[in-house]
Formats: sequence, C-alpha cells, structure tokens
Amino acid sequence: MTWLGNRNALKYTGSMRGRGQLSVDGGARSLGPVSYEVETYVGRAAHRNSGQIEGDARALMHAFEAGSARIDRADQPPIDVVLSDPQGLPTAEISLV
Repeated sequence: MTWLGNRNALKYTGSMRGRGQLSVDGGARSLGPVSYEVETYVGRAAHRNSGQIEGDARALMHAFEAGSARIDRADQPPIDVVLSDPQGLPTAEISLV
C-alpha cells in the first residue's frame, strides 16, 4: 500500500488582529468597540477563517441574534463575520463570511 499523505491538510497562512467597531444591518447600527483575532488556513478543498471577538457582552449577543455583523476597521476594509452564541460572555467565536 502506498501512503498518499493527507490531501485535506490545512496550511496556516497567518492571522489578523486589531480593534474596530462592531455593527449590524450592513453597518447602519454601531454596537461599540471590539477587539478581534482571526486565523486563516487554506487547503486543496477548504478555506477556513475563524477566531475570537471581545467586546461588550450585550453587543455581542445582539450581533449573534442579528445573524451577521461587520467589524469596521480604521484605514482597512470592513470584515463581515458571524458570531457563535456568546452565552452572555464578553467573548465569542467568529467566522468570516
């Protein structure tokens, strides 16, 4: 038997971190400042961008309930994200859209 290796292996390509303003409704409603960190992985059949966001617990819950949100960053394009349930905590897992 010949070993072909793991064809679905993901390669770490870097991370983004910083601060920005969390908003919903396409940027129309600002929910306040947040910190974020996102790690990026790529592979043959997959691309994964996920990380964590930290901010006001009520703002994170509102963004989770909205279904999607945006992090507006100074001098950089905004990041569209989906939050996991923060469960009343000031942190939540995020995935980039």
